[in-house]
Amino acid sequence: MTVTSFKHLGCFEFYKKVQKVQYHPMLSRFFISNLHDNQVTLAGVTFIVSTAIISSSTGIPNIGEKWFKQGDLERHYYEPYIKPRYRNDRKRMFPFSYLLDIYVPMMKIIMRYFNCEGRFSKLYTYHIRLLMHFTRVKILNTPYYLFQSIDKMAYIAQKKEYKDQMNTLSSFLH
Repeated sequence: MTVTSFKHLGCFEFYKKVQKVQYHPMLSRFFISNLHDNQVTLAGVTFIVSTAIISSSTGIPNIGEKWFKQGDLERHYYEPYIKPRYRNDRKRMFPFSYLLDIYVPMMKIIMRYFNCEGRFSKLYTYHIRLLMHFTRVKILNTPYYLFQSIDKMAYIAQKKEYKDQMNTLSSFLH
């Protein structure tokens, strides 16, 4: 189910490429700390970051709902992913154990490779929203989501001292 969902939504080939490239902490820190007005210049080359460019460079379609982490999520959408005894608990965060077992493998992939978190004790509404996307219940504009994530990462990292920037980046990227 997981691989099929990633392939259908245009993400599988992109993630295979990312896996081959590996993570370069210093380059990531330099990129994020110098990203202003959606552009950064590295070695004399200016890179523009936008939803359209993310779509074009990754091959992920620029379609779906433009939603980010603080957006509302209607209860009737997330209830089918939660174990029945916990469905009345309306929270923005709940234990990972509330998730139906059938969705655990896909959620771990989403949390590890899409959100780059690797913490599996808690689920937030944005995790469920991403799961809804990859199970094709409610399509998310993935390039928009990635763009918002990059923008948020830059905002947070740029406010920190140099020594603390790497911790911020490593919590966003692995």
